[in-house]
Order: sequence, then structure tokens, then C-alpha cells
Amino acid sequence: MYERLFSPGRIGRVEIKNRVVMAPMGTGIAAPGGGVNDDIIAYYEARAKGGVGLIESELCRVLDGAGAAEPCQLAARNLNDVAGLARLTDTVHKYGTKIFFQLHHPGGQGSSAIGGEPIVAASAVKTSSEAPRALEVDEITKIESAFINGAILTKMAGADGVVLHGAHGYLINSFLSPYLNKRTDEYGGNLENRMRFLLEIIRGIREQCEGGFALGVRLSVEEFLGKEGNDLEESCRICERLEKAGIDFIDVSCGGIPGGNEVCATIEPGTYEQCWKRYMAAEVKKHVNIPVIAVCNIKEPDVAEQILEDGCCDFVGVARGHLADPEWCNKAQEGKAETIRKCIGCLCCFQEIINYRHVKCAVNPKLGREREFENPKHNGEGRTVAVIGGGPAGIEASLLLDRRGFHVVLFDTAKRLGGTLNVADKGVGKEKITRLVDGMIAQVSATDIELRMGEEAVVEKVKALSPCGIFIACGATALIPPIPGIKGKNVVTAEDVLMRRAQLKGDCIILGSGMTGLETAEVVLKAGHRTTIVDMLPEIGQGISFIVIFDIKRRLAEYGPIYILGHKVSEITESGVALVRVNDNEKVFVSSETIILALGVRPRQDVVKAFKTAFPDAHVIGDANRGARILEATQDAYGQAFVFES
Repeated sequence: MYERLFSPGRIGRVEIKNRVVMAPMGTGIAAPGGGVNDDIIAYYEARAKGGVGLIESELCRVLDGAGAAEPCQLAARNLNDVAGLARLTDTVHKYGTKIFFQLHHPGGQGSSAIGGEPIVAASAVKTSSEAPRALEVDEITKIESAFINGAILTKMAGADGVVLHGAHGYLINSFLSPYLNKRTDEYGGNLENRMRFLLEIIRGIREQCEGGFALGVRLSVEEFLGKEGNDLEESCRICERLEKAGIDFIDVSCGGIPGGNEVCATIEPGTYEQCWKRYMAAEVKKHVNIPVIAVCNIKEPDVAEQILEDGCCDFVGVARGHLADPEWCNKAQEGKAETIRKCIGCLCCFQEIINYRHVKCAVNPKLGREREFENPKHNGEGRTVAVIGGGPAGIEASLLLDRRGFHVVLFDTAKRLGGTLNVADKGVGKEKITRLVDGMIAQVSATDIELRMGEEAVVEKVKALSPCGIFIACGATALIPPIPGIKGKNVVTAEDVLMRRAQLKGDCIILGSGMTGLETAEVVLKAGHRTTIVDMLPEIGQGISFIVIFDIKRRLAEYGPIYILGHKVSEITESGVALVRVNDNEKVFVSSETIILALGVRPRQDVVKAFKTAFPDAHVIGDANRGARILEATQDAYGQAFVFES
């Protein structure tokens, strides 16, 4: 099984035990100010222990000041950084995993608030909230030396190689891209000049780091800027030149430059298909004779095996898949791929990082907290714990409690585990949610958890179990505010629509523009109904990742919905909805035959109250505690199950 995926490979003179590369991702858990700490070591150790062949590290700064990209990131600036990098390297080497540090300078994508200095780039082309200053030639030379020094330091630390981050609008990319490079000196203009900065770094590293030390470049081979930027054809010429310069591999990425017409290309939302950009790696591979790493939104080992079998690449990059499940490789190799916790593309991880918090994952509550959750107590001794509800929170708590040695009895009125995830997966392009639930069910099936499916948990029945603990994960119900007419025959909930229980008639109005409302709107629009989306907020999708909301807006635009924002509902009638504009109380009436409620959810307080009355020490988790995202549900459940003492 997965013969190609788990066959050994080679990059330069570095032997790698399989073809799986943990592609680079920011974490926000390294040392403040840059460097290695116990948390970042535990994070990488979990993935190495999980069987990955090669780790490409997160951003590793080579300079402070304008060279700092994140408050907490790895660093290779001076001799003070070597000991920490060596600890990290030694840790992953224990498991036969190799590590390449990703040397980086943010360029115009940096922030003076982080580095304390004005940001710099090849040219003064604005790509973020700040405009960079164009570098002087003597400054360019100093930064080249910093990259070379960074490679020397990581080699001193025992690393197997480095990858130069030349993608996503960062400093090296700002020289390579004609869209970002407007220089008229020897570092701008034609392709050879635009490559000069990168080639001089490569030459210096090759002169200083011999003895089998691998060197590669991560490239945005398609910037989605037409001829204003580097397209795939031009990038293949860049790759050919880089091979001649002596690099050992190409890491194929794309996009990442603000202004490009494919905002979602670098970090895709869940609606994007796996391997959608495989053609880029395949085209690069035609032009070079060095290994190609394909970063292709790969979530599942079957897909990874296929892309290798098709000859599109030599190694597959699995990035967020390793955030979701550090055991991705081991589970696949052991024939347990169905139990992999699969990334759903919700981008909670990315949203946390850009908000300067540590990385989190909706489906892996241990992410970034590996040390904190390293050794759960095994003190259940077969005592019974009842879990009321089989949604993501109930499942998460049950799995951990079972691992701790408790006899878990899980009640759910449905026939299938998953709770509201079995509603969420009915939206357009939400198949990854289905696969997540399938994986959770497979995990539960491999345990001793006693399932009471299709059975309502009532207090007397649970009391009969004499449980030592109760976890209430009964979920939430649709929020139905006291608006006149809201219980009319023409009013349905978003869940009714997604589950195909509602019979839609004529024009539709959706009240609420959160994630549920927008996903419901796409289903309704796709069915051919003229649709109006109403919200009292001034913008749709408040609190949703900007990449996810961009993707949703673009898809909805194909159908032409009507948006009425900044209005609240005063009344629902048989013929439509009466609205009041928030800022001036102007009244508006919108005609419609069907009204769809997507106004959020509220915890099932009746169930919570009944069980809390009978069991005062009961733990309330997930939507039963607070209506929120999958992220909060799983984190809440895992945390409470971890500290549970009967």
C-alpha cells in the first residue's frame, strides 16, 4: 500500500526515508523575538515521530529588524541561535526524519510593528498596509551575507539543508517578480538581473556549505498576474537557471502576491480540490533534472500516491494535513488511513497566525500545545463516564476519556455520529467535512466506547449507569428571536434548507450573513431562486477568514445575489420582510415567498439544565456551552476531558 509514497528518495546527497515532506507553515510558538524553545521542539517532534520523511521548517529569519516576519519564529542570525537549532535538529533526527530550515526575509510583506524598523523590498511597491523602501545596493549585499550566514549556522547545528523562501511576495520574490521589481540597476530589468540577488545567495551558500548540505528554493511559479508577473512559462526558465546555479531541489508553490487574481492560491479554503495545482509541478519537472516538491493542497494519502504515480513530482508536500494529524504518515503506512484526522480547509490555523496568536486547528486541539497535553493521566480504571451528544465535542471528549481508561457511554439521538457536522457538509464543496466525520467515526470504532445511537439520554437512564462523570455535548438549536411573524408557514431554518427538508418557493430571503447563511445562500441560488441576503451588520461574513470570505463572495457572484446590509428585521409577513435601516431607521419592505433563518444558534438549555440539576459537577462542552465553531468545540472538549478528575 502506498509503495511510491513510502519509498526512499534523495535530495542532493541527503537520503530521505519516504516521499512525504511536511511543507512550511507558521506556528507562532517559537521563542518571542526569534529562536527555539521547548514548545516548538515538541511541535516538530510530534510530526517527526508521526513518520514524515522531511521537514521544511517554518520561516527562519536571518536578520532582526526589517528581517523579522513574525513575533515568534525560528531564527538563524548569529552563533547564539546555533544551540537551539541543534536541539531541534537532534530531536527530529531521532526518528530518521531530515530537516531543512527555511531561510527568510519578509521584504515588503513585513511590518514595522514587529521589526521596529521601516520595511524594505527590491522596489517601493506596496503589497501590505505599509509601503516598503527600496533597498540600496550596499544593503542588498548585507542581506545576501545574512542569508549565507544563516545557512552556515544551520549547517553548524547539524541540519540537512536549507530552502530559500523565494515565493509569496517576500524579499527574494520581490526581486524575481517583474510586478514587484521596478529597479533600473543591475538588480532589475531582465530576468538575469532580477535573479541576481538569489543567484548571489546561492553562490555564497555553495562556497561555504559543502559536504552534502542540501540547498533548494521555494518559488511562486505562477503569480496570477499575467505578463506583469512571473507566469509558469517564465518560472520554468527561472528553475532551469537555478539548477545550473547548483541547487538541489525546487519547492513548487504559487500566488501570494497581493494584486494577483487568485487570492486563494497559496492557502486554499476547503472548497478547493486536492491537487488542483499539480499541473504546475508537472510542468516544472519537465524542465529540470533535480527533485521537485509539489505543494498541492494534499489531504489524503491516496491523492499523494496518485500524484507520484503520475510522475508530476518527486516528493509531495503535506502541510496543513500535518497540523490536523501529526500521525498522518504512520497511519497511512500502517493501513489506517481512514483514521487520519483530515484537514477541512477552514483556515482557522491561518487566521490565528495573522492575528498574532499561536497556531490552532479545528480538528486537532493539541496543535501548538503538545507539551501541555503530552501525557494525559491513565486513571479511569474502567469507571463509567456518560457523554450526552455525538457531535465534534462529544466525540473529542469520548476519545480522550477512553484513552484515559474510562468506560465511555456515548448517547446520541441520531443514527450517525457527527452532530451538526452532518448538516455543515451539505453545503457546496463541503465534502471535506464528510471525510472528517468518517475519520472520527473510524477512530471511535477502534476504541471501547459504548455507543447508544438513536437513543435519547434522559436523566433517569444516565443515573442508572452510576457514572463518575457527565459530559453534556447536546449541541444547540437555531436561534429564533421574538420577531412578529417569525413562526409563519413561509419561514424555515437554514438547517431545513441544507438538509433538503424545506420546500423552497419563489424568491428567497436569507436572514443572516454568517458562514451558515452564506453557504445556505449558495445552495438556494444554485437551485435557481432569486435570493436576497439581509444582515444588520455593514459587511457580510463578519469573523470569517478573509480568504474564505473572498472565496464565498466570488462563488456567490456567479449567481448575482442581492445584499441588504445594515438593516434589522422588524416583521415577517406572508409576502416578505419589513426592515429598518440601522443608521437612520428608514423602513424598507422586501417581497419574498420564502424566509430562511440563519441567525445563529443557542445552546439547548433545557437539556443542560436537566442534567446540571441532577449532576451539578457535569461538564458542559461544545455548542451546549456556547455556540461557536468546530475549533472551539474540540478545544473545549479536549481540555475539559484532559483535566477531568472523578
